[in-house]
Amino acid sequence: MNVGARHSRPCGLTCLGPLTFHPGAVGKKVTLSHGNCRASRDLETFHDGLVFSSRPVNPKEKVQIKVERSLLNWQGAVRVGFTNVCPTTRPLPSMAIPALTDKPGYCARPVPHSHCPPGTTITFWMTRKGHLGYKTSTGRCEYTQTDLDLTLPLWALIDVYGQSTTVLLLGSVRRTCMGMFMRESCPVPHSLFQCGYEEIKPRLKRRIETAQKSKPSQEDKGNNSKPPRESRSEDLCSVCLEREGSFALRCGHRCLCLPCANRVFAEFGTCPLCRQSV
Repeated sequence: MNVGARHSRPCGLTCLGPLTFHPGAVGKKVTLSHGNCRASRDLETFHDGLVFSSRPVNPKEKVQIKVERSLLNWQGAVRVGFTNVCPTTRPLPSMAIPALTDKPGYCARPVPHSHCPPGTTITFWMTRKGHLGYKTSTGRCEYTQTDLDLTLPLWALIDVYGQSTTVLLLGSVRRTCMGMFMRESCPVPHSLFQCGYEEIKPRLKRRIETAQKSKPSQEDKGNNSKPPRESRSEDLCSVCLEREGSFALRCGHRCLCLPCANRVFAEFGTCPLCRQSV
């Protein structure tokens, strides 16, 4: 009864205004629902999950999201940050890091997947000194210096990436008058959505298993009379040095296995051999 009353209260002087995901700036694999407060990414990919706030937020305005669903097959997890660039002014890339963070006017940080299982609340904000801060309900807290211009509008950005497949925007809060008063965004519609892990669909499982199988080299394709050659050290994944490096990057290097490729995309964003962006 009290919950329903809280969500139906009219906005007053302490309201920061409505805050949802921007319906005109969503990744190719994202679907918005629940009044544009829930963002769900296609399970068959770990990227193309960018979403932004529907309006600019202020320094010290703390944006809150909740990780509702995850898929254990992928590596990495949600990324959070801010941008001075209006999210509708350019086509969206597949990932925030490094595709956006390599450009001026963007900052984002990955949240380790060990700290954002389903049900985790993530709060992130920009300090008046230009630091991007975030904390999770699991106890993770981190600050990063940024080059963003705080005199310009700031949009919140969230990359529904890797294991994180569905997030709910809970709104924002901001303390004013030396912390004596709290202002909040408009209430989010009450949700009974069940948090948890996604089931692996058979088609997705087959696709991952196929990608993990060793692929024959050009030499083997051109000479079927030769017996299959054993994996040499130069054929192994350059990260784990155990599985065959069958995953080809944009730079042309076939130097990663699929599990390590997901980790490199999530944590580094560059080829381990030539350091070009992936």
